[in-house]
Amino acid sequence: MAKVLLYTTSLEDPSVNELHRGAYERFVESAALDKFGIHTLTHDPEEADLIIFADVAGQGLFAETIRHHKYTKKFREKCFVFDPGDFSLPFLPGLYASLDRKHYNPTRTRTGYYLRRAENPYLDFHESIENPRYLGSFRGSFSSHPLRLQLALLPKDRFLVEDTTALCEAMKNWSAEDQRDEFYSRYVESIRESAFVLCPRGLGRGSIRLFEAMQLGRAPVILSDDWIYPARVDWDACSISIPEKDLLRIPEILEWYQNRAVELGMRARQEWEKYYAPDVCFHWLVEDCYELLTLRRGSESYAQMRIWLNLLNYRYMRRFMTSKKDMYRRFKKLVL
Repeated sequence: MAKVLLYTTSLEDPSVNELHRGAYERFVESAALDKFGIHTLTHDPEEADLIIFADVAGQGLFAETIRHHKYTKKFREKCFVFDPGDFSLPFLPGLYASLDRKHYNPTRTRTGYYLRRAENPYLDFHESIENPRYLGSFRGSFSSHPLRLQLALLPKDRFLVEDTTALCEAMKNWSAEDQRDEFYSRYVESIRESAFVLCPRGLGRGSIRLFEAMQLGRAPVILSDDWIYPARVDWDACSISIPEKDLLRIPEILEWYQNRAVELGMRARQEWEKYYAPDVCFHWLVEDCYELLTLRRGSESYAQMRIWLNLLNYRYMRRFMTSKKDMYRRFKKLVL
């Protein structure tokens, strides 16, 4: 049994949109619903066995506000992070939704998932139908990764593929609730009308669509060579993995699996209920972090120092400088 202090530094910054606290708030709610009842919450950092920072949004591209937080400075060895971002470097141990393969370490950093407050309100489970309208579907932005552009080449009589890049940009400025509802409802309807859901990587290696498909009871078709599959889930029993180079073979592959679509979809829902549903996700977050704590071999301070070597890569250095500018605008001082 572990005592856990859940936290997000966005609670201390009134300029951060409250939606950025989504993962934190969802885990607090999950702790109240927790059907296992093994782990408990505490507000006392001294008595906490684990301190978990949930939701990295608004905390800097390089987890600046977490790394400089008083909890991290005083209790570094028991601090962990649940990071639903697409570009994060693992300065702290924990779960990362879009973890780079080279940073995966089952004793320190593992693949997490996406969790947010602004969830699609239409994500309700409906059993798969025997003869869906489409063999597969994808409704999302093509701009987030070149791989997605190839989806447009799939046969239109068997696949629903729609580029929503313009809609996603427009949504940032939409104020009318009915416009958002239409966008969300059409997204879910496209999944319900399909035997399988195409889940190519986007800005990051992971995809929120993958977990939404599981929630809706549809088997995800995973197209992301560098994505490290989260532990515990029986992915072979509930999903189909296709190498990125074989994207255009999707019709052939899915036709072979078509008679198992309902079975795979039901299993996907069952796996979602076991590990990602509101009454279990807090439990498994703590289980993962506590296991990482017990498996640790060496100082976390040293492990964090090694992450800075990534700045030798131009791509990371460019993002690092962008983050410094953002931090300076927010706090009027340089935050390393």
